[in-house]
Amino acid sequence: MNANAEQLSTEFCIVTQKALTWVRDTQGEYFASLMRVEPDKFAADTLNPRKAEDMAKVLETYAALKGKKVLEIGTGCGVNHIVWQKKYGIDAWGVEPEGGGFENSAIVARNLIEANELDATRIKNATGESLPFSDNSFDIVYSSNVLEHVYDPAKVLREAVRVLKPGGTLQIICPNYFSYFDGHHAAFHPPIISNRFFIWWIKWVYRCDPAFASTIRTEINPFWARRHLKDISHSVPLTVHTLGAEKFLERMDKAEIDGWMALGLLGRLIALLRRLRLNRLLARLIIVLQGWTPLIITVTKNG
Repeated sequence: MNANAEQLSTEFCIVTQKALTWVRDTQGEYFASLMRVEPDKFAADTLNPRKAEDMAKVLETYAALKGKKVLEIGTGCGVNHIVWQKKYGIDAWGVEPEGGGFENSAIVARNLIEANELDATRIKNATGESLPFSDNSFDIVYSSNVLEHVYDPAKVLREAVRVLKPGGTLQIICPNYFSYFDGHHAAFHPPIISNRFFIWWIKWVYRCDPAFASTIRTEINPFWARRHLKDISHSVPLTVHTLGAEKFLERMDKAEIDGWMALGLLGRLIALLRRLRLNRLLARLIIVLQGWTPLIITVTKNG
C-alpha cells in the first residue's frame, strides 16, 4: 500500500505528508523485518487518527474525556494529543523523550501539532520516570504501548499516580508477557518467564535479530501489575477497575481484533476460532491462565 496523508486526515487531525514520510523511512523501515509489516502500512497505522478515536472509546468506559486535563505518557507522534484536543476539548499535555532510539517521534509530533494549529510546547522532553509536573495535577493520566519500553516500569507507574488528582483515572495499556503473541515481532510464544528466554525465542525460533527483543520489559504481566499497584496503595489508596480481562473476553467473543500493525495475523486466527465456536471457551481458559492481552491497567486514585 502507498500511504497518503490526505486520505488519512480527518476533521480531528490533519496528517502531513512530511510526517508520514519520516515515520515510513525511519521506524517503518526498522520494524519491517521484525513485524513483517510494510513500512507504508506501519506509517499509516501509526499516524491514523481513527486509531486515537478507538483508544478514546476504551478509556471512556471508565472516565469521560470531555473537558478534562489529560497527561499522555509517551505521546509518540502526537496523534492522540491532537485528536483528543479537537474532538473532546481536553486540556492536553504530554511527555516524549528526545535523543533515544526513536527520537524522531518528538519531531513528528511537533510537525503534526503545529500543522493542526495547536501548541507544541505542551509536549515536554521528559521520561515517565521523572514527570515534570506537580502532584495532583491531572484528571486523567494515559499511556499506550510505552510501559514495556521504559527503563523502570514500576517508577513510571508511581509517577503516574503521583501526578493524578484525587478522583482521577489512570489508564496504561501495554502487552502482557504472560500472553502468547508479541506484536513487536508478530511472534507467537509461550508465557515469557524472563527476557533472556524471550531473546532466545526470537533468535532461534523466529530467526530474527534479538536486539530489539533485548530492550523489552518482559516482566510486565498481571502478577507484576497487581503487586506494584498493591505496593502503591499502601501510601496512596487506589481502586483498581480492570487489568483488561473483560475487554479481552468481549473482543474474543465478537472476534473484534483491530488490524493495526501486525495484529491482522492474530485477528485471522481468532476469526477462525469463532467459526469453529472455540473462541469464547479459549478466551476463558486464557483468562484463567492470566494470558489475556493487552493489559489495560485502569485505576482511580482515591481521595
